[in-house]
Amino acid sequence: MAHPDHVQNALDWANMQGWKVFPTLANEKRPCIKDPFGRATNEREEIIRLFSLHPAAGLGIPTGPSNGITVLDIDRKNGVDGLFNFRALEIEIPMTGLVRTPSGGFHIYFNTGNMEVPNSVSSVARGVDVRGAGGYVQGPGTVNVTGTYWWDQRCLSPLGKLAEMPASLLRYCMGASLEDEYSTCWKRSPIRKELLDPVVEGRRNATMASRIGYLIRKLDVDLAWDAAQHINAKCCKPPLPIRELERTFRSILKRELRNG
Repeated sequence: MAHPDHVQNALDWANMQGWKVFPTLANEKRPCIKDPFGRATNEREEIIRLFSLHPAAGLGIPTGPSNGITVLDIDRKNGVDGLFNFRALEIEIPMTGLVRTPSGGFHIYFNTGNMEVPNSVSSVARGVDVRGAGGYVQGPGTVNVTGTYWWDQRCLSPLGKLAEMPASLLRYCMGASLEDEYSTCWKRSPIRKELLDPVVEGRRNATMASRIGYLIRKLDVDLAWDAAQHINAKCCKPPLPIRELERTFRSILKRELRNG
């Protein structure tokens, strides 16, 4: 049985990448169902049922741990060239999924597994947003009044494996501020908002221990260590000696592993 284009598109991406999806109002970039994150699905019959109720619906793809992805949203509109600003960061991007948007921008998809990368707006760079835990994007094949979101197969096959987010980019994303209305789980910890606050002498050890504990709970060990070194160099006045920072890191790691 043939299905309408928007239904088949949702079925195809759920099948090719295993993504849970939900229907959106394509022109308004918002869900057209209640509890879209709870009802997002990669089950064939449920996708047919959900999308058939909404003719010409766009494809909503939840980001974050539910689909194991984080998406970099690079805008090029309203006088802002997010691509130029992002290139200025000199971050090398591996071959991964890339969706071209109707406005001339890009969605760059990364595999981040269970990592809770926060949503942010123009914090990595002006015109560069992050869609992570608790967020979503308009997926490839979505058609609105200005054009189509399309997967660039010159970068990666629709069946291809997404690249992991580079550590250098992840550090920028972890330091981004929370401005997106769909960011929820990161708002629960006050430490998240204080990660890049200045740390004065006399408070360095205690403060870094607290931040390291948070990083270890959110990241794998290597990335947590990279982030701890970055925070120490950027925020501590003066920075802790590297051996002292390493002793603190190992102590907190041992504690976290013991506590499960």
